[in-house]
Amino acid sequence: MLRGLESRCAACGASRSLLAAPSVALAGQPSRLGGAAASIAGLSVLVLGLSLSLGVLLLLQSIFPAHVVGWAVALPMAAASLLFGLLLLFGGSRLRRHGTARQQAVQLAAVKSMVQHRKGPISAYEIAGQLELPEAQVDTLLTQLAREQATAVTLDVDPEGRVVYDFEGEERRWRVLEEQDDATEAEPAPERRAERRK
Repeated sequence: MLRGLESRCAACGASRSLLAAPSVALAGQPSRLGGAAASIAGLSVLVLGLSLSLGVLLLLQSIFPAHVVGWAVALPMAAASLLFGLLLLFGGSRLRRHGTARQQAVQLAAVKSMVQHRKGPISAYEIAGQLELPEAQVDTLLTQLAREQATAVTLDVDPEGRVVYDFEGEERRWRVLEEQDDATEAEPAPERRAERRK
């Protein structure tokens, strides 16, 4: 996480180098901005190139109406505009998708590290406050994590009505049951008989 010019670990808050790991705030941004710029450039090339080729066609055909000079010049210009414009559009779209996937991967890794550091129940509201992300987006990431570890996750609702995820809930419950069984076995026999009589 970036706090001003200082980089901190999202899970424990410790100070870290900017180059040590990807930042949640900046992950995928260069690719997304580059993709947007490429898409704008592609649209510009298409609009300007096709307009220019149409203008050249009309101009040359008006000067040489009996010949195909206008078509001979305008068609290659239009083809080049289409080729480069579409290449830029598809490349920009692919670059944006790559940036979005990178951003989601870094955000998921940050949420996972916060869950592992907490080792207990945690809500999307708490993580969203730490990572400065929308709560709905964090809830989606927590749901994705819960699907990966479906057998070990328990869900609860806190007093404010927020869903709380416990990624060690199942293991913790089994540990408590095992400790209760061990305590029951360790009880002296007369006490157990007295409980049975009750």
